[in-house]
Amino acid sequence: MDKVRIGFVGCGRMGQQAHIANYASLPDVEMAALADLRPETAKAVARRYGITKVYRTHEELLEDKTIDAVVAIMGFSLHHAVVPDILKAKKHCITEKPICIRPNTARELDDLAKKNGVVYQIAYMKRCDPASVRMKEIIAEWKASQKYGKLKYLRVSMPPGDWTYQIENALSCGDKPEGASLASEGPPEWMDQATGQQYVSFVNYYIHQVNLIRYLLGEDYEIEYADPSGVVIVARSASGVTIVLEMDAYRVGNEWHEFYTACFAKGRLHLSLTAPLARQQCGRLEIYKNEEPIPVYEAPIFPPKWCMREQARFFVDAVKGDRPCISPATDAAKDLEFAESYIRTLT
Repeated sequence: MDKVRIGFVGCGRMGQQAHIANYASLPDVEMAALADLRPETAKAVARRYGITKVYRTHEELLEDKTIDAVVAIMGFSLHHAVVPDILKAKKHCITEKPICIRPNTARELDDLAKKNGVVYQIAYMKRCDPASVRMKEIIAEWKASQKYGKLKYLRVSMPPGDWTYQIENALSCGDKPEGASLASEGPPEWMDQATGQQYVSFVNYYIHQVNLIRYLLGEDYEIEYADPSGVVIVARSASGVTIVLEMDAYRVGNEWHEFYTACFAKGRLHLSLTAPLARQQCGRLEIYKNEEPIPVYEAPIFPPKWCMREQARFFVDAVKGDRPCISPATDAAKDLEFAESYIRTLT
């Protein structure tokens, strides 16, 4: 297909700032339709981004047979109620992270996407950052060649910080949603209220890191230790790599600290990612090679591509069949399984 006709479900803050504006910038995208329960805001957003049709509900939008793909941006507790309709309509789909709340629901959504032969991409935009992509490539190369020895350790650190970077406010007309509200999905049934809140908080904030660890290593991993204070998780990959995820070790003001350090016997890769809504920026990668006779440091210079916009590019390419889906539902289901095992370890 020359152009992908995209319909948008939801035009709230993240819908506008992280998604709609980015798709509007792609030359092979046609901004076909928008559905939102706030009629005046929906019309205003549609005018701003050149979206041709406005609907009230996602069901009405899905009746449009000309739409190829749907960008559905809403609270992840509502994915269970909306995404099945999109996949059954045989529309390619992307939603925010996490895929949903319950691991069993995630597996059902993954199966539904496969059954209907459509792309279901989860918005793990950190996988789309040029520095992340290059780090993954180097890890795979070094693991295959063994030139720098065995991959021994992956350390990840992301304390709470400023993730918005003073991005402008989303467009809103102040109108309230019209019509019946969808029922939210709750945590797994075995969790009591306090445990459920802890689980949802973890998947809301740290599921990005849980996902990117698997992406960078190219293999699955399992939890070994959960610090009761919520600062550290220790895990081990299928090939025996020790993994440490540092969470709320300290708080950051006016900055964003997010680091991934992969340690080989004779080399090290250090990835530093930017705040999610810091536009026209991408991550930085430092490469150390303990070579003879002189060790080498390298620091590639990447083009200033915002991972959110790159994510839109990756999704459209996957819909067109030009490249595989970079963050499929299958991986997203594993993320929730890991999160549930983490909470089980604490209880």
